[in-house]
Amino acid sequence: MSFSIDNFFDIDTKFPYDKEKEAFVEHMDFLKTMSVQESTLYKKWKELNIDEYKLGNKVSHYENLLDRIWKPTDITDKNLTISEIEKLEPYVHIAESVGKWSLLRTMVSSMEFSANPGRNIKFYVKDKVTENFLGVISVGSDVTSLKVRDDYIGWNKENKFDHHKLNNTTIGTSIIPTQPLGFNFLGGKLISALVTSSTIRDKWYSEYNDILVGVTTTSLYGIHSQYNGIPHWKTLGESAGKVGLKPDDEFYEKWHDWIKENRTDEYKKKIEQKSGKSGPVTGVKQRILSIIFNEIGISQSKYQHGFKRGVFFANMYDNGFQFLRNEIEEKELVMKPKFVNDVDYIMNWWKPKAIKRYIKLHDNNNLKPESLFYSDIVGKSWEETKEKYLGEVGR
Repeated sequence: MSFSIDNFFDIDTKFPYDKEKEAFVEHMDFLKTMSVQESTLYKKWKELNIDEYKLGNKVSHYENLLDRIWKPTDITDKNLTISEIEKLEPYVHIAESVGKWSLLRTMVSSMEFSANPGRNIKFYVKDKVTENFLGVISVGSDVTSLKVRDDYIGWNKENKFDHHKLNNTTIGTSIIPTQPLGFNFLGGKLISALVTSSTIRDKWYSEYNDILVGVTTTSLYGIHSQYNGIPHWKTLGESAGKVGLKPDDEFYEKWHDWIKENRTDEYKKKIEQKSGKSGPVTGVKQRILSIIFNEIGISQSKYQHGFKRGVFFANMYDNGFQFLRNEIEEKELVMKPKFVNDVDYIMNWWKPKAIKRYIKLHDNNNLKPESLFYSDIVGKSWEETKEKYLGEVGR
């Protein structure tokens, strides 16, 4: 029997270990240099170029989506545009076709979409007059631990998990206006307010048999965001800002497969549920990443971004926190008047502000009339994408 040093250390000779190790470290160093805007756009670029052929076909198939995005007849005509805003009738509509919703969301948002595990419901926001798109919304299972939110509510683990009150809140995972509504007419504030609408509350109850009492959301850009100044939302503060950078899928998958084959026992420990516990194992990818970082010999703590997210909460009941702390029963809940008045309240609040914003931009010659639609990123290089779209991130 022949002996080789590779057999001794149980290294897969088909896998260029040292070369892949060096490439992984270089990639993580590259990600670490990015600003929050660059990081956001880079993930969007990767999202649109994972399967260029497949997505290219989808884009051409749904090209009519761009034509169905709401826009003023002539944004430079002040009187006409103000009249069209006054006539606008936004409404929230359940997305029957998840594929169509996903494509629209991908094309109008600078952020990649990553659905939370658990509950997920997707909605369009449309104009009743034209049936054109004003935005997209998705809500899902709320995050289990968020210190500023938990402190605000007065939540403990018993409330959230033993009393199942986490099922009575949701997190807004997509709250996105289309353009030019977003920039020119405070469309982000409109869509943010509509997340609390009765359509979403009713769908949550009919889907999961849980009353929706509150909504959490976060902002990429700290506490200064589209949620500021909306009467439905309370600014709670910022997240810790210490989140591990995640490698691109092609780097992760190579090392995942190698770890699975060559560090089998350690791999199994990470993916299997602990004895005495039930339910699916959570955070599997993060667990595998810890093995990868350890194998390569670099510290995960070195590769963290300091992007602090703003944290916001919409409490829809006068005594909602008491319910979430399990101090009162559901039948005792009293909804706040602004949420009872629903979309009428939102329109009366938003339209004057939207018109004021538009007039100021119009008079200062600062309007942005174009729709923002990312279909042309497909097939572009990262440098080309950055040159064209970096300034649009967060618009």
